[in-house]
Amino acid sequence: MRQGTSTSNERGQAYTLEGFIGAMIVLTAVLLALQSVVITPTTGGAADRSVQAQIQQETQDALVVAAATDDEANLSAMVRHWDGDGGFNGTDQPGPKEEVYTVEDFSKKFVLGEVLDKRFTEAGQNYNVELHYLNETATDDRVHENRSLVVQGSPSSDAVTASYTVSLFDNQSVSSDEGTADTISEAADNDSESIPRLDDTGDELYNVVEVRVIVW
Repeated sequence: MRQGTSTSNERGQAYTLEGFIGAMIVLTAVLLALQSVVITPTTGGAADRSVQAQIQQETQDALVVAAATDDEANLSAMVRHWDGDGGFNGTDQPGPKEEVYTVEDFSKKFVLGEVLDKRFTEAGQNYNVELHYLNETATDDRVHENRSLVVQGSPSSDAVTASYTVSLFDNQSVSSDEGTADTISEAADNDSESIPRLDDTGDELYNVVEVRVIVW
């Protein structure tokens, strides 16, 4: 009886030891697998959505900072930086419909460009900057129009977008030194505006422009 009891105890200890060793092997494999996973901006799932949300928030913050700063290169001045020929002063890069700024020139001219350059360009990311506004046709219909200030290509499927609305008023000056008129209203009267007047109702509001930034 003692020999049988001893054999049973040894067998039970062996099973316990085998189970412990097996658990250790599985745990080690899991730890190695977790250490080998690298989370990047393109990783799917919750991590990807978290990265996109962070980029969108930083882009929105860049627009807010550019709009709020008391500077001749703020967001409003950027929208009014006309050249007197229907374009924007300093653009010399071919774009989809009109000449656009290079990333370098844009970062030197405007607060928005400086912030985007430090946050995204230096990190190897691309961005486009677009202006969206309404225009009134000859039949009094209002249509959506847009033009680009910066174009770095076609956004990827995981691109994020942020925007900020700028109101323009008749008495605001054309911010470019090469503008042909003192105010944007006078530029419209001389047919040298880069963004059209919304209507001729006599309202001081010239137009409302959405500044849209797409980052990928």
